[in-house]
Amino acid sequence: MYASLRQFLKSYRYQEALLLLFVALIALLGFFLVSVTGHVQLGQDPLPALPTDLIPPLVMGFLLAALHLALSLRKVTVDQLILPVTGLLLAIGLTMIWRLRGSDGVWQQLTRGFIPGIFIAGAFAVWPHLIERLRRLAVPISVAGLALQFATALFGRMDESGARLSLKIGPLPAIQTTEILKVALLIFLAWFIEREGREVEGRARTLLAGLRLPAPRYFIPGLLFVGAATLALVKMSDFGAVIILGGLFVAMLYAGFHTRVFGTIAAIGLGLAVLVGLGLALTWEAPAVMQLRFLAFQDPWSQQEIAPGLTISQGPGYQIQQAIYATVAGGLTGTGLGFGSPELIPLAASDFIYAALLEELGAVTGIAVLGLYAVLVMRILRVAMLLPEGQMFERLLLVGIGVHLFTQVFVMVGGTLNLFPLTGVTIPFLSLGGAALMVNLAEIGMVLAIMQRLEAQTV
Repeated sequence: MYASLRQFLKSYRYQEALLLLFVALIALLGFFLVSVTGHVQLGQDPLPALPTDLIPPLVMGFLLAALHLALSLRKVTVDQLILPVTGLLLAIGLTMIWRLRGSDGVWQQLTRGFIPGIFIAGAFAVWPHLIERLRRLAVPISVAGLALQFATALFGRMDESGARLSLKIGPLPAIQTTEILKVALLIFLAWFIEREGREVEGRARTLLAGLRLPAPRYFIPGLLFVGAATLALVKMSDFGAVIILGGLFVAMLYAGFHTRVFGTIAAIGLGLAVLVGLGLALTWEAPAVMQLRFLAFQDPWSQQEIAPGLTISQGPGYQIQQAIYATVAGGLTGTGLGFGSPELIPLAASDFIYAALLEELGAVTGIAVLGLYAVLVMRILRVAMLLPEGQMFERLLLVGIGVHLFTQVFVMVGGTLNLFPLTGVTIPFLSLGGAALMVNLAEIGMVLAIMQRLEAQTV
């Protein structure tokens, strides 16, 4: 008994435990400040409501602690930063959603995204052999992902912009199937490159400048999958997801193939993209939502009429204007949690949560949040680099997860600051969005499962 206790204490993840305690305190402090500020501004006594208001961060802290305990019981000692960094981003996101949407928004985030996502992550952490199941079921998973995407494109719910981004199935809440498609693409490409990668490189023909051309049958399946997914996303008017899908495809090809083979495929892909782009420019009229977003990006304050009595400034440019005003108002240190006006920003809890954060917590906190994402992505890629070459599926899956998180942050933060046209993508762990949060937590669960392979290599 004492020997088992000593072994457990030896493998206990002390650093992770201390960091998660810090995360829980940050979440409790954030909810406390928002609750007290809100009640005081209304002239109410904040003390009676505090016990109820602090339940959400306690639920979050308890479930993160349970996941930490599961890793400790499995005697996993590698990488004690991934879970706390994820938890801190979740704490910041929940606090901002509490500030912007109140109790309803927080419980929606918890019940539709966090709780199911943390249970999926826990399943991967406790049963890491589930990664093998993903490898064996790669084709059915990818087919199911594409089927859901086309069902959404044809029968999904249409929002006010005319885009079909969610699918309602029976009594279940509407889900954003694009998030499922991204994971399906990750799993399919990791499986296909592992399965065919060596033969592709071995049978490739050498061309000019040392570039090597693989036989078409080796890269056509991946192109067909990405092409079909892109068609569905264009039909849905989900152009942000198209950018992310393209980034994932390029990154995983780069990670999976020799540079000379990748260079050839990239050159062919670029040439095809140029031809398709020219064809679309001559024959295809971009959807209205895409045109309006581009006009708003060029000049959010434009007085150009887009409908009788409606200008760009009053319509699609209004969101960007308010996001810019919020960023300027926040300055370096922010107006203070609960003392800004982020509710003036349309969709502040989802698409523009980063602008709301900049206003009330300031540019210093905004930069720190980007630093947290950088740490998270680098730790995931570090695990990928430390895995042996024989575990190509796992390495590629980690690369895909890291790039997925990075591209989401890059696209949405850039759109919020009007560095390029806005797209409707959520920021991982921050934005209000059930399916997106669930998928992102499932990806973290895959990371926690795969890093146990690294643990086995070091024992």
